[in-house]
Amino acid sequence: MLKYLVLFTLLLIACNHTDETPDVSHIDASVEVTRFEQELFAIDTTSIEQEVERLSGEHTEFGDIFFYQIIGIPGSTQSLAENVGFFISDPMIKDLYDTCQVHFQDFSHYEQDLEQAFRYFKYYFPDKPLPRVYTCISGFEVGTFTIGDNLLGISLDFYLGPSYPYYDPNLFPEYIQSYMDKPYLVSKSIQALVANYLGETRGNTLLDYMIRNGIELYVKDKLLPFEPDEVIHEFSREQLSWLHNNEGQIWAYLMEQDLLFSMEYRKFQKLISPSPNVPNMPPEAPGRVGNWLGYRIVSDYMDVNPDITLQDLLDYPDPQQLLTDSRYKPARG
Repeated sequence: MLKYLVLFTLLLIACNHTDETPDVSHIDASVEVTRFEQELFAIDTTSIEQEVERLSGEHTEFGDIFFYQIIGIPGSTQSLAENVGFFISDPMIKDLYDTCQVHFQDFSHYEQDLEQAFRYFKYYFPDKPLPRVYTCISGFEVGTFTIGDNLLGISLDFYLGPSYPYYDPNLFPEYIQSYMDKPYLVSKSIQALVANYLGETRGNTLLDYMIRNGIELYVKDKLLPFEPDEVIHEFSREQLSWLHNNEGQIWAYLMEQDLLFSMEYRKFQKLISPSPNVPNMPPEAPGRVGNWLGYRIVSDYMDVNPDITLQDLLDYPDPQQLLTDSRYKPARG
């Protein structure tokens, strides 16, 4: 009997988009992608000062962030040209660039997926600008990021797959490497876009974090309606099955331990941050389970408040009020 229960749960997870997905085929959302890493590594190093100046002038906004913050050396007295020359001549960086070119020489598939996500973005947020997309190599400094509302940066070196031999396990443990792969590139990029508009957590309680992060996941899900839950939430199918089967017990645990309104970040950090598991919970409980519960609360809130738009959701009310209005009450099982 248990075998069939798990199978049924997995089918529910796989078919989570039962609501009518809007038709966005008529929306123009052309993606403009700049392969900044290709331009950078193609410069003439015999005239590096002029080349860096030219590149900075052609890509002012992105160049300022990339050159001075991402690859900039804190406290360095070297000139910009010297820093750039050091970066592109570093053997590790050169090997990383070559590897990324093998993996991402043809970026058209990702452009198409981003364009489709941008169509949904324009559908739900018609007044917001579509960002110009830049790809780059950051030397494992930053994955996906936004610069204002107009630029979206994607560091390709964060998507080489868990078998890439030079991911430092001290920086990227196995449970993080699992999602540093091509299938997550567009999803993580769209999440960065949503996070830019959502902003920081407004309070310091676990509930504040859960609702803010749940909204981020909910909006990302709407912009990527055909991505599987495993990609949206970055959980395995087995983990998602466990979460669905134990949702009521997880919620009861948070209430019994007085964690929901706790402001002691260290007590609930692993409930909202990447971690292989959560202390004092069953070993099957993955890190970030609180974000998933937040997503479930936000989903219920939107179900019982059909007039609320995604823009309204980004301007969400007090998290406690949202929880109350959601009428969230998971079954104990």
